[in-house]
Amino acid sequence: MKAARKRRLRPKEILGIFSFSLFFYFFIWPVFKYKQNVELEYGQRLITYLNSTRNYTYSKTQACRFPIIDPFDPTILSYVRHPAELKCQRVQPSFVTVRLNRLYLDEGLARQHNLRDLKYALFRRQNGSDYNVIYDPYREFKGSISMNGANGCVFRGSYGENKAYIDIFASVNPIFPKAPKNDGKYRPNVMIIGIDSVSRSNVIRNLPKTYGYLTSKIGGFDFRGYAKIDDNTSPNMIALTTGRRVTVKASELPLDPQKEFVDSWPFIWKNFSQNGYNTLLAEEQPGVWSYKAMGFKYQPTDVYFRPFGHILNDNPIYRTMSPFCYLNMPETEHVLASIERFIEAQTSQSIPYFLFSFLWKLSHDDINMIERLDNLLYTWLQRIHMKELLRETVIIFMSDHGNRFDDIRSTLIGRYEERMPFLFARPPESLFKRYPEAKENLKNNLWRFTNQYDVYETLVDIVTHKIDVKRTDTFKNRGHSLFHEIPEDRTCKDADIDEHFCVCQEETPLDVADKMAKAAAEEVIHEINMELTPVNKLCQPVKLEKIVDARLLKANDKVKNNNRWHWNKFIGDTNIKSVISFIRLTLKAQPNNAMFEASVQVTQSDGQTKFSVNLDQISRINSYGQAAKCVSDGFRKLEKICTCSESSI
Repeated sequence: MKAARKRRLRPKEILGIFSFSLFFYFFIWPVFKYKQNVELEYGQRLITYLNSTRNYTYSKTQACRFPIIDPFDPTILSYVRHPAELKCQRVQPSFVTVRLNRLYLDEGLARQHNLRDLKYALFRRQNGSDYNVIYDPYREFKGSISMNGANGCVFRGSYGENKAYIDIFASVNPIFPKAPKNDGKYRPNVMIIGIDSVSRSNVIRNLPKTYGYLTSKIGGFDFRGYAKIDDNTSPNMIALTTGRRVTVKASELPLDPQKEFVDSWPFIWKNFSQNGYNTLLAEEQPGVWSYKAMGFKYQPTDVYFRPFGHILNDNPIYRTMSPFCYLNMPETEHVLASIERFIEAQTSQSIPYFLFSFLWKLSHDDINMIERLDNLLYTWLQRIHMKELLRETVIIFMSDHGNRFDDIRSTLIGRYEERMPFLFARPPESLFKRYPEAKENLKNNLWRFTNQYDVYETLVDIVTHKIDVKRTDTFKNRGHSLFHEIPEDRTCKDADIDEHFCVCQEETPLDVADKMAKAAAEEVIHEINMELTPVNKLCQPVKLEKIVDARLLKANDKVKNNNRWHWNKFIGDTNIKSVISFIRLTLKAQPNNAMFEASVQVTQSDGQTKFSVNLDQISRINSYGQAAKCVSDGFRKLEKICTCSESSI
């Protein structure tokens, strides 16, 4: 048989191909190329602009000279590990796929694996509790279903040789949709991604790909002097989302979250929702406002992942043999994928969004475990960036504090890291075109002393359309928007941060055998046992085993010369005649090998030396697990110092 001849292209066909090639090259490709690179080009311009700050530090006239921490300081390298990436075993085929807020059956995969009896049920949060979910009756799945009007959807069926198929999806559209506002006001999106218990140094060490993409591709402002305002997650995140302070001694917010709902609190997402934004609250596992607390009576944001997370975490059928894995993927990936759909859904409707997400499972107890999520965070960030989903978005990556319980916490560097979390921010180019001074102010603030109150005031600027207005009505005048220059003479007192958590003092080592160190340690143990008096039938008395470290604190000259600085306000004793100094101690005590850190005020009056400390100035710096379970309900503030007696457990 003769081989078939190849047909020659006719002149008209050649001309047509040539014409199309020219048209594509000169008209289609430039548009495609521009669209593909507009975000990358902006990132590179921003990085070039910030290159001049690479060798910056704070000025000689700055009051707060916070520690400049080397993430790879030789004294902590023995605590640093690099665990393998978290990968989950594939436990079932993905019969159901999701696009925006609609679910579809993969019919080819269903036939291949003999999928049968596939049913679905929409679910909703039950008002009146953050812990209850209502399911619709299960119905036959006929190939497609919308999740609008619900918080999510669950599936059940069987395939193959009687294998069970289950799946769950979060809804990303508001239950009650809102129309876009057409008043001409500038409304950039806001995306806040928080990670629990990671310092800036921790991010550089254990999230190198994520940090590298933020700083070398997206481009933005990596704040060096960002410090926490209080001990743990709750007060720091409350400060960031409400601008208010909550401490052991006093609260600027009404109600006790252990006994009452927190719906009345002035969360910033309320302002965004009222201003035409679709809002999302997406915790990896609910905890910031509902850990050992009642949480919300009503759904707090337009889209709320709590019902989805509640089902995923509380129903064992979704867990696999691999830790941190749920069905085919890590729990974090479930959350991030749903956030991505939320962004796509709001973008497709031209509705601005405010989203707040908080991830904590892998990072809370082990300083190195967050590295298992580095590739996941990096690829997700890269994907939404390259899809241009962040083009009109204020991006904020942050943490609440550094690690509080890992072994590194007993080192000097570990203590500094615990007080200095991570903050990265990148406004969109459109914001800087409208408010060019904001760009210069953000750059100037990179080495200023900043905290969670400042992030809150920055969000207030965005939602009130006052980015270019220097407001004088900030709550208690302690927070400053990052769009405006932070004062150089700012101190911990100005920011309303207790000296126990302050990073502005100078420290000198004190011999642990020094009589002042011993007396201060005795005062700490005495104060702990005094605080335990109301629960002495539940908790064991605490005894000092040894002083691990002692340091003498003093304010630097700039702080001391600031006329708003009052050392005697630390404890609240306004009758002190002269304050000598403060001693910061690290103590090991029994029972339960408890490790405490305390800042003790040393004063001299009438020839006598006095040592003073209160519960706010005492931190627990190693994990106590369930050892304080007996006081969790009624005396939560005592958890850090209590070890339950056997009879009370």
